[in-house]
Amino acid sequence: MTRDHVKGDDELEEVLAQIRRDEWEKARDKVKVANARIKTHIYLEEEILFPHLKGPDLENWISELMMQHVAIWNLLDVILGLLEERNREIEGRLILLMQLLKAHNSIEEHSIYHELDKELAWNPDILYELRDSILPSHWKPKYM
Repeated sequence: MTRDHVKGDDELEEVLAQIRRDEWEKARDKVKVANARIKTHIYLEEEILFPHLKGPDLENWISELMMQHVAIWNLLDVILGLLEERNREIEGRLILLMQLLKAHNSIEEHSIYHELDKELAWNPDILYELRDSILPSHWKPKYM
């Protein structure tokens, strides 16, 4: 999951660079890839990973992360729309998304994923669930 964070970050950085070079078609193609990656990642966390984590401290963190998922999801949709319009406001929204993801991913990588590693040690079937899961077309984050 951490590698997925890095790939998504790299894709968004590339989109920003492409927009700044007025390579709108390339940016559109790349942002669609990033959009699919990030939304699928959110789905996997909410539907497969987070339900395996228990405890009041974890539940508070997970609740906060799920609220952030809604903001990330909505911002991705806004960015797609701005890109289709070739609207320069997209640069600010992309930077905002990248900052939000940096903070969000840091929480996951430094706390939540460590707990998931413990869970995976005695429940490796979770990996099969992850591998076999596909984002349903009309799925939305749970807090939307």
